[in-house]
Amino acid sequence: MSSHAAPHTSTLPTPPFVPVPGVVNVRDIGGYSTNGLHHQPRSSIRRGLIYRGGQPSGITPEGRAAFKTLGIKKVYDLRTKEEIGTEAKESALGMLRQPIVELEETERIHLDVFAEEDVANHDKTRAAQKWEKMGKNTTERFIAKAIEILEYGVRLVPLFAHLAAPDPAPIYLHCTTGKDRTGTVIMLLSRLAGVSKETVAEEYALTDLALREEAPRLVEKMLKNPNLGLDEETVRQIFVAKKDYILGLCDVLEERYGGAEQYFRDYLKVSAADVQAIKSALVVDERPIFGKEEKKEDIPKGMLSLSIVKPG
Repeated sequence: MSSHAAPHTSTLPTPPFVPVPGVVNVRDIGGYSTNGLHHQPRSSIRRGLIYRGGQPSGITPEGRAAFKTLGIKKVYDLRTKEEIGTEAKESALGMLRQPIVELEETERIHLDVFAEEDVANHDKTRAAQKWEKMGKNTTERFIAKAIEILEYGVRLVPLFAHLAAPDPAPIYLHCTTGKDRTGTVIMLLSRLAGVSKETVAEEYALTDLALREEAPRLVEKMLKNPNLGLDEETVRQIFVAKKDYILGLCDVLEERYGGAEQYFRDYLKVSAADVQAIKSALVVDERPIFGKEEKKEDIPKGMLSLSIVKPG
């Protein structure tokens, strides 16, 4: 899912969005209340540590300057090999491969989060068959792909190791548009830190704002791919970020793995000390700027969207 150029971002709320010309959907995941699990009266996700967004192949000189000011030292690329290349070759998903872009003073780490079998399924009509197999239910489709990421979560260990190190430098996490793969990883980290399910879902749904102008172009390009044969509504849903997607995935995380902390410790075999170090890196004793400070069960649905907490 290509993203050549970023839409005009002046209408996007800042924070959490960060204008980076040429890159879509860039935002800081910091500032959200972490009392959803821990019930601490004043705690939030550290600002300026983890940025999420789209792939940076279209970044402009102004975008590079903006990116540099964020102090980002590591860029974690979650795309498949099929989506990355220097040749303008059509992939089976109907998108042009995007070249690798090296950003000043950063290290790029490629973390392909899908199984090799899934990468092979991008070939010709097998990609369309995979979509069809998962049915028209887009929530079911999202969760099925996200579970695959969780099952192959060992590939994310280099990212988690960075966060567990002393005083970790800021990072940028991206897939293609910064929606589902990125959203799944952000969900894991947010839930580990204690962000409520509702707040995680609200944060994920912000992608809809960011892709308002970009999505129609991507839909049009996919519809032109003869290998896919998908109807327009199915393609449109690929670029939708609904809260229900993440809420369902949070339920899967709890029911299948016992929650975020157990997933890290029991499934990924991350040590208790490193899990605590990650949490310490993520959570700060600062008043949240988004969400509510009440307990999770006291927060009405639909009341979390960019609800800025006033100081005082």
